[in-house]
Amino acid sequence: SVGCRQIQDLEIPCVEVDPCGDAQAAAEGAVLGLHEYNELKQKKKPVVTPQLHGSAGSEAWQKGVIYAEGQNLARYLMEAPANYITPIKFAEYIEQKLGNFASNVKVHIRPESWIATQQMGAFLSVAKGSAEPPIFLEIHYLGGANTNDSPLVFVGKG
Repeated sequence: SVGCRQIQDLEIPCVEVDPCGDAQAAAEGAVLGLHEYNELKQKKKPVVTPQLHGSAGSEAWQKGVIYAEGQNLARYLMEAPANYITPIKFAEYIEQKLGNFASNVKVHIRPESWIATQQMGAFLSVAKGSAEPPIFLEIHYLGGANTNDSPLVFVGKG
């Protein structure tokens, strides 16, 4: 991670990373270390692409890249100002990102009228503090290996 950041400061477009026996961890460290919220900055840091040095562990490397990109997506949404990522923009962004997984993932963007019919009064009360209308985002993952397993449910706010 630290080495990749230093390469980024040198404006070198690509860096090969030695997996050091754990390609997944190396990929996660490299991709997470290079994350920078540049969206609203005048001077953006140059994009550096980390690549696996050698061919051993390429599958683990790809897995690490995917994990880190998921974490960076969450970081992007967290670091964006609330007036930039409004509830509807947040929901649409998630819908766009998860659209590639249409067979396993279903995204439901619920409007204020749906929230009211579900009698989610506390949610609506909190939303009254904003000029933006509330959105309730539901994501259903249907790709578990064993359909008899109990569901895993995450509840949170954007």
